[in-house]
Amino acid sequence: MRIGIVGSGVVGQALARGLARHGHEVRIGTRKDAVDDLPVGRPPEVVKNADLVFLSVLGTAAVELAAGLRDELRGKILVDTTNPLDFSSGGPGLFVGHTDSLGEQIQRAVPDAHVVKAYNTVGNATMVDPDLRGGPPTMFIGGDSAEAKGTVADLLEATGWEVADLGGIEASRYLEPMCIVWVLHGIRTGGWNHALRMLSG
Repeated sequence: MRIGIVGSGVVGQALARGLARHGHEVRIGTRKDAVDDLPVGRPPEVVKNADLVFLSVLGTAAVELAAGLRDELRGKILVDTTNPLDFSSGGPGLFVGHTDSLGEQIQRAVPDAHVVKAYNTVGNATMVDPDLRGGPPTMFIGGDSAEAKGTVADLLEATGWEVADLGGIEASRYLEPMCIVWVLHGIRTGGWNHALRMLSG
């Protein structure tokens, strides 16, 4: 699959390297001329030529950046990995929540794309091929298109995850606060190689 990743930070780079290991053709959309050894291009061109797109940028930039790629994202699956994190009060918080979410704002910004919220409750080191005690962790996802979620779930399961579908894109209202659980555990333990898992009897 041809995968475009918008964002050249640690999340984008981790996804690019990990998914390339699984045989996908991956390019990073960035304004930079080079990102280590990874193939790059300008975001509009990368998105236009991708089968599936990841949005992996700071939450504060996500909506504006997605809106600027509205035409190129038409009809495409957009995996929203972002979180509306806000550390201005000293601790981890969210700059949107309860009655709205960053995932929903992104979907409204690109109404002709199929936004799937995923990868936002885990750190970049375990996004692809997580190797954790206790078995495969659970990736919680949400989105309005069942077909798009199925494609993302297949990708996740092929790269070491179990998947829990929480429903429509409004599930982002709960997925984004779940990131705070992951962050607080990391702060208290001093380690960041952890993930959540759903168990059923």
